[in-house]
Amino acid sequence: MSNGRVIIKFGGESGQGINTLGKILSKSVKESGFFNFAYREYPSLIRGGVASYQIDIAKEEIGSSSRYCDILLILHKVAVHEYLPSVSQNGIVIHDKDELILTQEEKEYITKNNITLVSLDTIKMALEVKGIEIMANMVLLGFIWKLLNLDTKPLEEIVRKTFEHKDVDMEAEIRCIMAGYNSKQIKEEIVKPLTFKPQKQWKDSLSITGNEAIALGAISAGCRAFYAYPMTPATSILKFLGDTYKETGILVKQAENEITAAQLVMGSMNIGTRAMTATSGGGFDLMAETVSCAGISETPMVIVMAQRTGAGTGVPTWTGAGDISLAVHGGHGEFSRCVISISNPQDAYILIQKAFNISEIYQMPVILLTEKQIAESIFNTKNLPKAIKIERGISKGKNRYEITDNGISPRWIPSKDNPTYLQNSDEHKPSGESTENSKEIIEMSDKRLRKLETLKQELPEPEYFGSKNPDTVFIGYGSVGNTIRDILKENPNIGYLHYQYIYPLKYEKIIEIHEEGA
Repeated sequence: MSNGRVIIKFGGESGQGINTLGKILSKSVKESGFFNFAYREYPSLIRGGVASYQIDIAKEEIGSSSRYCDILLILHKVAVHEYLPSVSQNGIVIHDKDELILTQEEKEYITKNNITLVSLDTIKMALEVKGIEIMANMVLLGFIWKLLNLDTKPLEEIVRKTFEHKDVDMEAEIRCIMAGYNSKQIKEEIVKPLTFKPQKQWKDSLSITGNEAIALGAISAGCRAFYAYPMTPATSILKFLGDTYKETGILVKQAENEITAAQLVMGSMNIGTRAMTATSGGGFDLMAETVSCAGISETPMVIVMAQRTGAGTGVPTWTGAGDISLAVHGGHGEFSRCVISISNPQDAYILIQKAFNISEIYQMPVILLTEKQIAESIFNTKNLPKAIKIERGISKGKNRYEITDNGISPRWIPSKDNPTYLQNSDEHKPSGESTENSKEIIEMSDKRLRKLETLKQELPEPEYFGSKNPDTVFIGYGSVGNTIRDILKENPNIGYLHYQYIYPLKYEKIIEIHEEGA
């Protein structure tokens, strides 16, 4: 246990139920009144490869994972080589009855750090209480629960909810939990009870991922259509909206590729239906031509870009934050856009709503940046913020692309207010008719770019956290903000400037901080 946290990690192969185990444990800890942050890592494989699920239980709100864990559960012996170095001093490694094959270096690490190895024959324990082999994971859950010295009622309730719609012997599942909980191999010296008290605010809190919050925020924003091609780590938005479409009434379509998804969004927004798509960096590359088309035709468009690691296919199932330049500059030619970044579910819920408002008021593409670390992690949040007012920027006018001082032209729904509505992705006159006249081209290009300055004036300043007289100031966005804000609790001499609105960038605060420190 370190820094007011108890950290538990599952390690094994994909397909061994690690994700289910992690979710059950995370939700059960919350129901017991403790805050926790849960993060999973998995290979880009259906089955096989090493995967993990880490749960940080904390005495106060956190938004990041620890480097080391106190309890490591090995579901497959190959995982010990990957995750043993992450076990902290005086930690515990729980593994199956098969003896771990350790290198000399690993044996020395265990001895040096006073790590306790616990061998459990979970299958035998499950069978002894008339369970079946697949219920061995429930034995592990019960064993962990006893190590934390927690009451089993919340754990039992979450297990029942998790499997209530599945064809399982629920009572056998519970018996397996109790078999692990009452195991004779639990010794006083390895029990790691939580030293902080449960709080009702965390028991009553909401367990939610970043992607789920984005989806809920989109519904609150009046989004009526979602088009996407599956791409990790954005896919769970597609799944969530698909699973809930009967309750929300949203149209959900899986397109044949990202190009089609982007064009469906543009078409829907053009006729007045709020729509969005979600993808990752490689998918956004394919959408870039449509983004450029939306830029010159001044069509609203909302895209969620969930970042992952690497160029090309990269490392599809690992977090990353390297696509900021793609979001700001992707698409040929010069045109206005807005890029927004989220850090947590509260951000996600509100900022996707603001993305829709900005997109329609300023008639431009808006890209909402997230990362796997945010998209798929489970956060405990007290409440989602109140939904903001929907502002669409719809107005009557004669010329669709009228030259204005602030760059914003009239926009109305085709066929509604005016008999004529001419829209064009070629360069055009205020009327919408194509032009190759240099004077008209410059005027129209300047008009579109003026929207950036207009928008910039309306955007909030970046938020500052930490010391008023810091030794060091960090500047960042996205999940980095969660980590640094956790660090601030123990390092009072640093500061952090956090950006939600990446483009257009309000950089004046950076200059001010630099001049104060010079």
